[in-house]
Amino acid sequence: MNAILPNVHHLTDRPEPTAADRAEAARNGLFRLLRSLLREQLLPMMFAADGTADLSLHGDHGSLRLVAPRFNNLDALCDFDALIRQPIDAAAEALQDPLEALQCVLALRRDAADPAWQRIADELANGLHNEALTLCWRHHQDRAIAQRCAQEGIDSLIDWARLDGGNAGIRLEQWAAVGHPYHPGSKTKLGLSSDEVWRYAPEFAPAVPLVLIGVHRSLARIDTMIDGLDYRRWFALHYPDWFARWQQQLPDQQHYLPLPIHPWQLEHDLPQRFADELNSGLIRITEACFYAAPTLSFRTLAPGTAGEPPYIKLPVAAQMTSSVRNLSTPSVTNAPRISAVLQDIVNQRPDIAAALRCQWDEVGLHLEIDREDRDDARYLAVLFRRNPCRLLADHEQALVLAALFVTSPLSGEPLLVDLMRQAGVHDRDSASAWFGCYCDHLFAGVLNLYLEYGIALEAHQQNLMLVLNQEAQPVAFINRDVGGICIHCPTLADRGWPVEFTPAATLVESREQARVNIFHAVLQSNIGELIELLDGRFGLDARQLWRDVARLLERYLDDYGIRYGNAARQEEYQAFFEQPWPATAFIRMRLQDQSRHSVCNPIPNPIQKALTPTDE
Repeated sequence: MNAILPNVHHLTDRPEPTAADRAEAARNGLFRLLRSLLREQLLPMMFAADGTADLSLHGDHGSLRLVAPRFNNLDALCDFDALIRQPIDAAAEALQDPLEALQCVLALRRDAADPAWQRIADELANGLHNEALTLCWRHHQDRAIAQRCAQEGIDSLIDWARLDGGNAGIRLEQWAAVGHPYHPGSKTKLGLSSDEVWRYAPEFAPAVPLVLIGVHRSLARIDTMIDGLDYRRWFALHYPDWFARWQQQLPDQQHYLPLPIHPWQLEHDLPQRFADELNSGLIRITEACFYAAPTLSFRTLAPGTAGEPPYIKLPVAAQMTSSVRNLSTPSVTNAPRISAVLQDIVNQRPDIAAALRCQWDEVGLHLEIDREDRDDARYLAVLFRRNPCRLLADHEQALVLAALFVTSPLSGEPLLVDLMRQAGVHDRDSASAWFGCYCDHLFAGVLNLYLEYGIALEAHQQNLMLVLNQEAQPVAFINRDVGGICIHCPTLADRGWPVEFTPAATLVESREQARVNIFHAVLQSNIGELIELLDGRFGLDARQLWRDVARLLERYLDDYGIRYGNAARQEEYQAFFEQPWPATAFIRMRLQDQSRHSVCNPIPNPIQKALTPTDE
């Protein structure tokens, strides 16, 4: 059965953003742009000469002033009063539009003619248009959620997600698709029309009609963590109706393997890129469709609200945020091998298994094209990922971390705050205990994998799910993507897994390179953003929360030192406690027009700051 989300809009018209929606999108875009420019040290502003807290940038054509900027515990801009442009011999004006602000910055920096900056401006413009559409839909959606909950007599967003049965996590995930908190191109989707964004992007809760094509056996290669797997039989077991329709439409189907393809890819990329294979019959197109629900990752789709069939990860040759979302051969071949290694480890380590569950990439299919002048296989491939509902007990609920930061239409508070209150949190002590439990489970799973095995998961807000019990207490996490994983192969080999992976950028020879994932994904995007959200709530303050994290982190480093020696412990201690932290530099990556390798710039170490005595 192909269960579809109950609130899909595939029969409704695309809404038209209002002037208020566009203005809100502009404000959001201006904030993210300034946050990135300042954090990446691309905006060399000085404190105002008049002694205020304002920041100023001066150039031949005038000046730019950021009025009353405020910065959070991760040295990132969290608020400001205004951005004022003062041209030479002209009246000052407040800038509201991020594209105007960027042009002003580039003029003052004398970078206006740089084509790399024009590429960024084009991405911002596209993202602003899509964000206005998103805001228009969200206002409608939140009103509908509040009305439905009032009718049903419920006051919990999780209860709303469960109303129609099935996978409540996917409803919460699509509701939470507000965009990346730091990336200036949070909603950039170059190559898609507005109608295609509406039909396929997760924030609009669509039902996406995946098409099943046939790939000749001579062209297809299967990668799996399941010994002796018969791919066709496996596919038919998990998607029986879809497979049956495919068989009916492909008379000589015994010579082919079924391969899902995204409808955008089928329309815009496949006919041109694989024209030779289509003409020769090595690739056959059918009309066998399967409606699926996009997750926070546009090209990773869930089987509607069904709780058993695997999720499906596909390439889409369009740019989402920073990069074109292909699925390379190393990604497909390595994912099941990495999943198998992780499965071995958690089977041997009950402490890690208790804290971390995994959506294994069980099966992958990629093409083998024997021509050196082509690099097309990355645009026609698939990974099948275990459904997270199979990892949950009846009384448990999993939700993607990004949802914790989104304001609930029922309470006007971030969902995290609602969940903590549901768990009985009412004061500083109970809030500290909940947060400490969260961090302890996170470190027991993710940090232990890095310290002891050299496996650094990209455990940020999109890739990690929080598992709650019926009292809304954190009991575990689910990791759901190994695509951004970073593995220090020498450590993994020393621990007994000298695995032969397909060469890829994610396989590194220094622990420092692997550690970047822990800093960016775990300590900044995850814990650091939670601390920022909780600062001032329940009597908590960011400085003390970082001290709590420091104590817990030191405990894990001590255990690591007992196992592997003080020198190994000291190397990690210095990185975590004493040195500046690396922060992902999104604009610098776009200026270099690449996304394979992380580009970082240093930020002050929040743990070091929290542990440094003050005069207060």
